Amino acid sequence: MNRNKTLIFTKSLYFLIIIGAIISGIIIYNDINNNIAIKFVLGYALLCVFFILYVPIITIVNARKLKLEYIKKLLKEFVICFAMFFVLNCILDYVFISPNIDFLDALSDAGSLSFCVTFIDVTFLKKDTN
Repeated sequence: MNRNKTLIFTKSLYFLIIIGAIISGIIIYNDINNNIAIKFVLGYALLCVFFILYVPIITIVNARKLKLEYIKKLLKEFVICFAMFFVLNCILDYVFISPNIDFLDALSDAGSLSFCVTFIDVTFLKKDTN
């Protein structure tokens, strides 16, 4: 796929996810129960599954075109963000929810948030960089 087409598709996918989240939130909050609303929310759920699979793949494809020094910098930033978010999540869970901390939940939250914060620029990479 051409770089510009990939970038346009990625931006369109992000736009659809945001608009779909707003509409699905309205449907669920107002407790709308008709066939169109149910099909829309199910379609949005499938779009989210595709999105979860697409973003890491396109990020890895785009990261292959970056310099090794920049990738090392991103990985270092990812590890620092991961540790920071994990500790913060554990502290906030302990203080506000309960003394029983779910470490698997904290790990998944920290990993996904760190990935998004660190690699969002790689997902929208416009040009080939060597």
